[in-house]
Amino acid sequence: MVFYGSKASKLKEGQLINVKCPNCTEGQTMHYGIYGKYAYVYWIPLFPIGKTYVLECNHCKRTYNLKELPEQIKQKFELEKAGVRFPLWYFSGLILIAIAITLATYLSKKDAENDKLYIQQPMIGDVYSVKASQTGYYTSMKITKVTTDSVYVVFNDYEIDRKSKIYKINKTENYTTEIDGYSKEEIQTLFEQEFIYEVDRD
Repeated sequence: MVFYGSKASKLKEGQLINVKCPNCTEGQTMHYGIYGKYAYVYWIPLFPIGKTYVLECNHCKRTYNLKELPEQIKQKFELEKAGVRFPLWYFSGLILIAIAITLATYLSKKDAENDKLYIQQPMIGDVYSVKASQTGYYTSMKITKVTTDSVYVVFNDYEIDRKSKIYKINKTENYTTEIDGYSKEEIQTLFEQEFIYEVDRD
């Protein structure tokens, strides 16, 4: 269940002096509150969605929205609300999203750099995620031996239809005992052609 909606918090309050209440015409002072409204998801503020202004006559206690008041009071209130900004925590959700995107981008770049390095310097136990013969399916092969110019692997007997789910079939008992050999140049070419699209090293 997703919890989302909007909330408000007080940003500023104060007094307007030398103003006449339109209701009682007696009050010379009005109390005001400036409220910020923000959208949230799971109680985490995402971004601000506006401000609300409430004014109350100190004499008759009649409350007003800013649009209900005479132009003279509106102009005086403009000075009070000038410079009232949304606090940084109103943007918490956007900040967290930006951090998550930045981190994901960094990790993706780091993984790509590691894959390139692992292809150039293969080790026993490396698992290559590869495209299967059937379009839209993927499997893996595991290095069992490395020589000066060659790499020897065993193939996974199973395939899966999602690139990111190779780990589900990457089990020791799923690999065949038949060994295939490739030159290191062939492995490099298969990686550049994206037949090998990821390298997992413990």
